Amino acid sequence: MSFAVILANGTPARPETIARVLQGAASFVCADGGANTARLAGLTPDAIIGDLDSVDPETLKHFAHVPQIRDADPERTDTEKAIEWLRRRQTWERIVVLSATAGRLDHVLGHLSLLRRYADRVTVVLEDDHVRSWLARGDVELDVPIGTIVSFFAAGAAAEGVTTEGLQYALRDHRMELGVQDSVSNVTTARPARIRVATGEILIVVVSRP
Repeated sequence: MSFAVILANGTPARPETIARVLQGAASFVCADGGANTARLAGLTPDAIIGDLDSVDPETLKHFAHVPQIRDADPERTDTEKAIEWLRRRQTWERIVVLSATAGRLDHVLGHLSLLRRYADRVTVVLEDDHVRSWLARGDVELDVPIGTIVSFFAAGAAAEGVTTEGLQYALRDHRMELGVQDSVSNVTTARPARIRVATGEILIVVVSRP
């Protein structure tokens, strides 16, 4: 599966998390201040993209040989600018946004909005040291260790016909609607576990490290 990784300017992920997420990536770029994290981790991105107001001067100097794309558009976040830059160059099956959280709910909601914005064009995955989340429809296979905590929610309109296999709290042809019915802290009992969605979309959150 062809995928790219964007290192965002959020709370830096642990080195082992960054190494795991980057394994097999066809491209790796930094959204603005994410370049600071890359420099400290000894990583070199393919490009640095954003309004560049969060990158340390030392970082820009260190990465003088790396393309630095300054985009001052105030209507788009640096992460969105990085997604667009990647999409202009290649068709991706998946783009992973690493370290997208920084203790601010507005930033979290903004990144969740990006999942919906690009849902019909590319699967955008948010990942940090603790969770991996993405929007899904149809048949979903969760190839994670037994005992993994998984939560999922309807995204936007209600999701109909939600059926699970290999989860402790089973759903059968269930209707999920935000504010009405969610599945929080479910637990996998088989590998792989499966979720089927007849219509609509769900936000899946897989807990990698509680």
